[in-house]
Amino acid sequence: MALLKKTRFQRLAHSLCKIAQDRQITPETVIGTALASWCSQSFSGLPKSGLPVSVTLQHDPIVVAFVDFVMVNELQEATYWFSSLYAQLIGEKKRKKLAMFFTPPSLTKRLLDDLENSGVDFVSRSFCDPACGGAAFLTPIAMRMRDALHSKGATPEQVLQHVQAHLFGIDKNETLCKLSQHFLLMALHNEVVDAEIVPQFQVLWDDSLQQMPNLAGKLDVVVCNPPFRKMSADEVREYFDEFSDIIEAQPNLYALFIALCVKLLAPGGTCALVTPTSYLSGRYFSKLRTYLMTQTRVLSIGMVSDRQGVFIDVEQETALTLARREDNRHMHLTVAEVSVVSRDGSYKDVGQCSLPNSGLVWPIPRTESDVLLLRSTSKSKIFLEDYGYTVRIGAFVWNRDTRPTYPSAKSAARANGGTAIPLLWSSDIAADGSLRFDGLSSVNKEPRFVDFGSKLHRSVVRFPSVILQRVTSNDQPRRLIAAAVPENIFDSYGGFVGENHTVILEQVVPEPVLPPAQLAKLLGTPTVDRYFRCISGATNVSAFELKQLRLPDPDRLKKYLAQGHDIAEAARRALYD
Repeated sequence: MALLKKTRFQRLAHSLCKIAQDRQITPETVIGTALASWCSQSFSGLPKSGLPVSVTLQHDPIVVAFVDFVMVNELQEATYWFSSLYAQLIGEKKRKKLAMFFTPPSLTKRLLDDLENSGVDFVSRSFCDPACGGAAFLTPIAMRMRDALHSKGATPEQVLQHVQAHLFGIDKNETLCKLSQHFLLMALHNEVVDAEIVPQFQVLWDDSLQQMPNLAGKLDVVVCNPPFRKMSADEVREYFDEFSDIIEAQPNLYALFIALCVKLLAPGGTCALVTPTSYLSGRYFSKLRTYLMTQTRVLSIGMVSDRQGVFIDVEQETALTLARREDNRHMHLTVAEVSVVSRDGSYKDVGQCSLPNSGLVWPIPRTESDVLLLRSTSKSKIFLEDYGYTVRIGAFVWNRDTRPTYPSAKSAARANGGTAIPLLWSSDIAADGSLRFDGLSSVNKEPRFVDFGSKLHRSVVRFPSVILQRVTSNDQPRRLIAAAVPENIFDSYGGFVGENHTVILEQVVPEPVLPPAQLAKLLGTPTVDRYFRCISGATNVSAFELKQLRLPDPDRLKKYLAQGHDIAEAARRALYD
């Protein structure tokens, strides 16, 4: 049913975008017209939204069809489709720049339920959303406030006064602010009509990262689905003074919002966040993880099980995080509850996980069986460097590198200098653990050799190695797709260079624990691959995460191999027994 609705929405949105383009109608007029039509049928008596309305457009069959589509849904889902339509109307480029992707109602409900279960009272507490978008959180919070107040005998006027005083939102987009204000009126339609007053809800059009620090330490509850995208250098400079405690290299915008949410909380206050999972493990979120561990107690983390279909137009693994403001600078680690959440908001508790207060990755179980795996693996103090390997990223960036390249060994041999070496791509690494390289021209026209000017160039890998695909996902059977680089590549050419979408484990000691061929097999075992899934929050297989990949004790592993066990069983026994 959810997929059918999404398909129906996308068809209607496509038609409305075409109408807007063909007739040169602004996105604000399209959305304002549809909103006015909806309200005239279902929410009579409300003031105008302030958005422009076209009487002609109001009768267009596509507009009528869209209004009919949203009207059959509950209000929270209907407003979600409305906000999502506006995001489609402004165009892909602007939508991505503003990171305009809205929280599905099922996840909103789940997160608010989590707040309630943690002891948050929707009557006595104040709530804030510093990136309120289309009121994905503001509207259901207002409705929960209303229901709780009605149960205590509050009048319509008292309900409106309470919501005005205890609910606050801010957003950088003016149209979304107008939508949010009107959605709140719609949510409290009966109260507005019965009280015969028009409330002025606190939804402000502004940059919360700049305007809200004056509220630091004053709010009870902060909820947020922050915008997520890489920040520009100018943005980093603009916000650095306020967020220097979490900014590292080129941060993602949502990291600053997570820090803002924490900063806004009074002691004992709670924040509830819908974010990408990359903050759990990414290298440039290390300072943020340390900040969270010292400034809050992370209560729970919900891992959304299906990244497809959560946000329109984006495939993004998602986490639901609950944290309470506490001074935990003396704690070395903390324990958080973990659950797996489906798209419809239902969830399954999978146990607890320990979170280190050091900036290292947070190992998060994705299933119940992962809890035992993490508990067992945490005892290991052995990493890739202990096996005799160092991690490096492929140096050749195909769309920027200007060095000479050649389609085959034959063409490379004809070039002057004799310094061209094999160029290995992610696509050369087969799922069965083999490396497909024969020096011949490739079907997809990728160059097979590159000349760095010298075979002693620092980017050339000259020692036995394992090469991995750098971009994989949890949808694949394995995350660690690895192959040993054949010895004949070193014998014939003196080394190789990896393309940027490869990760290389280069042997740096004469006698490693395992030779490359066996190490590649070890990385592909269910135990090691499963552990990597628990420490990886993004599709990139990063060097930062690989360096923290816990491996079996070498002596134990070799003992089980000597007993005749295959590499998968030996790894399992070495880590669990």
